[in-house]
Amino acid sequence: MNHPTDRNDFSIYLVDDHMIFRQSFEAYLSTQTGLRFVGASDGQENTLDEIIDRKPDVVLLDFHLERENGFDILRKLREKGFMGKIVFLTMNRDSRVRDAVRSQGANGFVSKDADGHALLDGLRSLMEARIDYLEMPAERRNPNTNPYQLTKQEWKIANLVCSGLNSEDIAEKLFISIHTVHTHRRRILEKTASGTFMEVCRKLE
Repeated sequence: MNHPTDRNDFSIYLVDDHMIFRQSFEAYLSTQTGLRFVGASDGQENTLDEIIDRKPDVVLLDFHLERENGFDILRKLREKGFMGKIVFLTMNRDSRVRDAVRSQGANGFVSKDADGHALLDGLRSLMEARIDYLEMPAERRNPNTNPYQLTKQEWKIANLVCSGLNSEDIAEKLFISIHTVHTHRRRILEKTASGTFMEVCRKLE
C-alpha cells in the first residue's frame, strides 16, 4: 500500500448505503486538494473485494448498513489483511458503539454532523501520524439553550430551511438523503409544535 509520506495526497473509499450521501460526498471531495476518491459502495456484494483491490488509505465506514453493521465489515477487512485506516462516519450516537469502535480495531469515530473541512483536516492528521485516533462525536447541546430538545442535526436543518434552502439543497450540503431531510423536518415540526416552517423560524429566532 502506498504511504502518505511518499506523496502529497491520500485515497478515500466510502461505505454507506445511502446513494445520495455517496454521490454528494464524492462531489464534495472532488473540490478538495490533497486526496483522491477511489470508490464507494453500499456494503453489499463486492465491497470487501473492491476495497482490497483498490487499496485506499482510508475507508470511511457507516455503522448502520442494510444487511450488516459496520463492525462486520471492519472485522472482515482486517481478516483479509487490510492495513489501511478505517474510520466510522455515522449518525450513531450510542456511546457504547463509540467506545467499542476503537477496541474493534478502527482508527476513528466521526459523527456525520461534523464539518466537512474539519473531517478532512482530521483525516490528514491521522494519515500524517500527528494523531493515532480520530474522534469527532456529535456535540451535546446545553438543554437550557435548546428548549425544544432539537438534535444538532435538526438545528442545522431548521436553520438551513429558515435561510431559504430547499430539501434537495440541504441533502447535498449535509451529505444525507432526501428521505432523511424529510424525516428531520417532520420531527422539527413535531418538537416545536408548529404547523409550518414559517412558524418554526419565528420560534427559533
